[in-house]
Amino acid sequence: MISEVQSGAIDGNHHHLSGGTEVTLSDRSHERSVNPTLTLAVVVASVFAYKGLESILSPALPLIQESLGATEAQIAWVITGVLLTGAVATPLIGRLSDIRDKKTILLAVLAIVAAGTAVSGLSNSILMLTCGQLLQGVGLAVVPLAFGIIRDTQTEARIKSGNGSVIAFIYAGTAFALVGSGLLVSVLPWRWLFSVPFAIITIIFIAAWRLIPSCPPANHGRVDYTGATFLGSGMAVILIGITKAPEWGWLSIEFGATVLICIALLTTFVALELRSSEPLIDVRLLATRPLAVSCLVYLLCGFATNALFLAVPMLVQQPTDTGFGLGASEFTTSLLLLPLGLAGAVVAPLTGWLDLRVGGRTTMLTGVILAGASFILLLTANGHFLMVMGATILIGASGGITLTQAMNTVALTSPVSRIGAFSGLAFVVKAVGGTLGVQLSGSILTTGTSTAAPTWTSFTIVFVMGISVTALVALSCLLLPRRATTTPTQGSEPLVDTRASTD
Repeated sequence: MISEVQSGAIDGNHHHLSGGTEVTLSDRSHERSVNPTLTLAVVVASVFAYKGLESILSPALPLIQESLGATEAQIAWVITGVLLTGAVATPLIGRLSDIRDKKTILLAVLAIVAAGTAVSGLSNSILMLTCGQLLQGVGLAVVPLAFGIIRDTQTEARIKSGNGSVIAFIYAGTAFALVGSGLLVSVLPWRWLFSVPFAIITIIFIAAWRLIPSCPPANHGRVDYTGATFLGSGMAVILIGITKAPEWGWLSIEFGATVLICIALLTTFVALELRSSEPLIDVRLLATRPLAVSCLVYLLCGFATNALFLAVPMLVQQPTDTGFGLGASEFTTSLLLLPLGLAGAVVAPLTGWLDLRVGGRTTMLTGVILAGASFILLLTANGHFLMVMGATILIGASGGITLTQAMNTVALTSPVSRIGAFSGLAFVVKAVGGTLGVQLSGSILTTGTSTAAPTWTSFTIVFVMGISVTALVALSCLLLPRRATTTPTQGSEPLVDTRASTD
C-alpha cells in the first residue's frame, strides 16, 4: 500500500517493508504515480453506477410486468432477487477482499454486474430478467469494497470525506435513477434502462483497471465457505419469509417456520464462527460497542428509508377528500421522493465536518433523531404538500449522516484485515432492515380495510412504528464514545498507517 511504501526504510536500490517484502525503484515510481483523488473518483463512480442500476427499475415495474406478461408475485422477484443475492454475496466478497487484492475483487464484481445487466437488457421472459437481476445483486459488494479501497489509499482525514462521498453518491445515484428512469421509458423501450448502465459500468471497469492501484491484503488466509453457506442461507430464508409474509400472514405456520429455520441456520453459523480460526465474520468483535451500534444504525436506515418509499407514494396518491391524501399523480410523487436522494447526497459529505465539531456520538444521534422527526412530520402532515416534502428531506438527510458516520466508526475502530467483512455485514443488515421496513409497512397498510385503500389508522401505525424503532436506536447511540479513534481493537492487528501523502 502507499502508506507502507512511504513509511518503509530505503536501503540502496531497494525499499524494504516491515514485513520483509522488497519493492524495487520502479515499483516505487509506480506507487508515487498513483493519484489518490482519481482512485477515489473511480470507486465513487462504481457505487454511483450500481446504486443507480439498483433503483432504476422501480418506476418502470408496471410497464415491464405488462410487457413480459408477469404476475405481481413474479415481478416482485425481480427486486427480491437482487436483495437475496446481495445478502448472500456481500459478506463472502467482503471476506475475499480481506485476504485478496481489493482491486482484483472489484474488477470481478464489476464484470459480473455488467454480465447481469446485459442478460437483463436482452431478456424476453420474466425468468431471464430475474436471472439477470440475480447476477446484478452481486454488485451490492461494490459499496463495502469502495470503503476498503478508500481505507487503503487515502489518509485518515480523507477517509472520512471519502466515505461521505460514497454515501452521497449512493443517494445521488438513487435520485438520478428515479428521475432518469421515467424520462427514458417515456421515449424508448424499457430495455434501454439496462443499455445505458451497461455502457457506464464498462467505462468504469476500464477506469478501475487503469487507475486504481493494487490494494494487497494486510494478511492472507482462507475463505470460510461453510460459514458463508450458513450465513447466506439464514439471510435468504428470513428475507423470503419477510417477502412472503403478507401473503402467508404474519402469524401463519409458514412464516413461523421460516423464522425458526433462520434462527437455526444463524445459530449454527455463530457456533461455527466461534470455533473457526479464520471466520468469515469474527462475531466476538461484534461485542465491541461501536460496531454493534453501527449495525443497529444501518438497520434503522434501511428500515426507515424503504418504509417511506412505500408509505409516502400510497399516502400522497390518496384522494384529498380523505383528509390526509394529496391526490397526487405518479409524476408528482416522484418529485416528492426526489429530495430524499438529493438531501442525502448534499448532507453526507458534511458529516466529517460535523464530526470534527461536535463529536461522533452527537453526529450519529443527530442523524437518528432526524429519522424520527421525519415520521413525526408525516404523522402530523394532514395532507400538506410541503410537510410531506419536508419529511422526505429529513429522511434523506438522516440517511446521509447516519450511513456516513456509522461507516466512519467501522473504518476507524475495526482491524484492517476485517474491514471488508464488517462493512459487508453492515450493508447486509441494511438490506434486511429495508426488506423488513417495506414488508411490515405493506402488511399494515393492507390490514383493517375491505378496500384497496389504506386507512389513516394504518398509516398511523406505520409512522408510530418508525418513531419507536428510531427511539430504540437513539438510545443505543448513547453507548458510543464521543469521538471515534483509530485505536486497534484488542487482540487484533493495528490499523493501517494513514499518514500517506495526498499528492
